Amino acid sequence: MKFFATTPLLVTLVIVVSIATSCSGFTTSPVLNHGSSTTTASFVAKSSTGPLDVFRGSPLQAASSFEDEEDSLQSNIFTPVTDVIITVLRIGTCALMIHHGFDKVQNVVGFSENVVAKFFGFLPGNPQFWTLSAAGTQIVGSVLLSVGFLTRPVAISMCATMAVAVIFHLLNTGAEGFPLAVVPQHSYNFELAAMYVAVLTYFSAAGAGAYSVDNLVLGGELNFYESKFKQIFGGDEEEEVEEEPYVENSKSFKLPWSK
Repeated sequence: MKFFATTPLLVTLVIVVSIATSCSGFTTSPVLNHGSSTTTASFVAKSSTGPLDVFRGSPLQAASSFEDEEDSLQSNIFTPVTDVIITVLRIGTCALMIHHGFDKVQNVVGFSENVVAKFFGFLPGNPQFWTLSAAGTQIVGSVLLSVGFLTRPVAISMCATMAVAVIFHLLNTGAEGFPLAVVPQHSYNFELAAMYVAVLTYFSAAGAGAYSVDNLVLGGELNFYESKFKQIFGGDEEEEVEEEPYVENSKSFKLPWSK
């Protein structure tokens, strides 16, 4: 009898439990939703990188590594080769020019009468002065430029001398059908002087390069000029800072007999 009395109670509990279980099937669990959202977000993040990113780094990493390799290649190969070429060009130009100065020194009168006085008679003073000035520029300038000392002003003075030579040849023989004409001497009379002007213009703008006195001894030509300018005109003087007098803290200092 007790079993039959407790049966309706057990049946009722079973029914309540089954209903609660069935209802939980239609509800969403916050823990499961949180886990599923995290999984979905991670899946989207992984899928957005692309299938090939598994085998390589990100595009930013690839670009930075490529730039590092390019910079190292330029610094290790191209930069030293460029410095050597500039040095050879500088020394070769001076070696080919210096004999023009010696030629003027050996024939001062002839050059002064046939070139300076004839084509540049408007210049003041004795024509021989201008002949010796051109010779000195080509001789001394070739020596200084070959070692790369005070390159820019030296190259500018040499470039001006060769520009005058170009003007002389144009006044003497003209353009000779430049640039397509074929001349009997196989080169225009102003051609060599014009090439000197082009090369010396480069050194006037860029300097002597890495292997030079300006760079190795003076620490850079422009820096040398800047330091000398500041020394001459007083721009290198440091501003004097007025120091305030030191006043000892009266609270920390007490006389022996003070309380």
